[in-house]
Order: sequence, then C-alpha cells, then structure tokens
Amino acid sequence: MTWLTISGWVKEGFRATHVVPDDDLYDHILSPDCWCCPSLDMEYMVATHNSADKREEFETGQRKPS
Repeated sequence: MTWLTISGWVKEGFRATHVVPDDDLYDHILSPDCWCCPSLDMEYMVATHNSADKREEFETGQRKPS
C-alpha cells in the first residue's frame, strides 16, 4: 500500500503538500474539508489524510494481518 504526495490548497489560500493514500476505498479531495478529516501541520504545510482501509494501523503495528 502506497501513499502519494500532491501539492494542493488549504484554508486561506496557502499551498500545502497533501499526503494521500493511493488506491483507497474512497476518493480524497485536496482540501481540509475532505471526508477523512486530514491533519494539517502548519509549520511544514503538510496535510496528512486518513485512509478508509485503515492501512495506518498495519503500518504502525496497531493491527496485524490475519
């Protein structure tokens, strides 16, 4: 499972790099209004989106493949 980095907009006209899960169950929009409620690091202007398939839990070791 991979992640994409895409340049896009955030609030107040600032540009940010969006880290978006590739081939997720649902399409993401490059906005803070995305369905996944992305977190925004204002210092580095990076918006990290959450996946619908919960791949983060496998990557961090919170879940193990069954």
